[in-house]
Amino acid sequence: MTITESKFYELWLNNIQGIGGATSKLLISHLGSAEDVFKSSPTQLKKVSGIGEHTIHSIGISKKYLKKIDLEVQKIESANVRVLSYTDDEFPKRLKYQKDSPYLIYVKGKAKGLYAKKTIGIVGSRSANYYGKSVTNKLIEDLSKFKDISVISGLAYGIDIQAHKSSLSYKVGTIGVMANGLNKVYPSIHKNTALEMIKDDNSGLITENLMDAEPDGPKFPARNRIIAGLSDVIIVIQGKKKGGALITADIANSYHKEVFAVPGQVNDELAEGCNNLIKYQKARIYTSADDIIKMMNWDIQEKNNTQKTLFDTSDLSKDELSIVDLLKENEYHIEELAIQLQTPIPKLSGFLLQLELRGIIRLKPGNIYSLK
Repeated sequence: MTITESKFYELWLNNIQGIGGATSKLLISHLGSAEDVFKSSPTQLKKVSGIGEHTIHSIGISKKYLKKIDLEVQKIESANVRVLSYTDDEFPKRLKYQKDSPYLIYVKGKAKGLYAKKTIGIVGSRSANYYGKSVTNKLIEDLSKFKDISVISGLAYGIDIQAHKSSLSYKVGTIGVMANGLNKVYPSIHKNTALEMIKDDNSGLITENLMDAEPDGPKFPARNRIIAGLSDVIIVIQGKKKGGALITADIANSYHKEVFAVPGQVNDELAEGCNNLIKYQKARIYTSADDIIKMMNWDIQEKNNTQKTLFDTSDLSKDELSIVDLLKENEYHIEELAIQLQTPIPKLSGFLLQLELRGIIRLKPGNIYSLK
């Protein structure tokens, strides 16, 4: 990827210490672009609600990062990596509207699975045993009958790497979310699998970290929020009482995503985390792929994709017809619908409610709307 001038400014903004994704998005929503942020005076920056003196000072002294950004650009271009900011059309819609989503992500490979109509996050113990791996493999085998589905995981030991390997085996797109930069695969033993993922059109690797960033403690929970954000549903397959898989499940719950967990024997350390998720009603019990398929209405969606619209649209208003026509092509977050239709959200919500009451559309977790 050749880094454009506008992308350079986005990388620059993304690399200012103390300015995270939320602040970057706030600045751009008020000022227009990353370039406009740097061209704004301190007085103009002060007018942005929520922006304090510390942030303004950080922007002001950020020229010292320019050599670092130049070097980063060289690494990105030489590694054929794409950089997507949240203002880009290609930025995954599932991430775009999460309040704590990254402002910018790095993508290696075509990674078409980022835009699949159905996504499932598969996470679990790094020390998974044969049972956990076999459950993972069987789940992906059963899901491979669906079109346009992808598996999201974290390229870690155990359940994660099994999910990626099984996906490649059954020709299901799979996305590896990394807690480090794309210039290195961590753990290194998974390098060959990562290379296979990059070569597969529907698969790939993504991260929010600099090209040479090393994995450390804070980066793993940050990585887990991206897994949760990209997934329509999360399943935890084996997990100890504490661990990254449980963190991912908690984040998914906070995003109002569906969460499943595979139960296990009460005296099995690898099942303790899953059993607790079920016990405290933080996850639904998983017994087979049908549990997920039925909960997510994926069978119904597949049938709808091969049938003509059967509901009566003769008495719909012009605004309601516009919504239905848009949802025939894809599902949309309410904010994306508002942008596409150029309709304020309060007014749009009324139309959506009427269509939902009539059984024409359905509201999915995360304020996503689709045709029924």
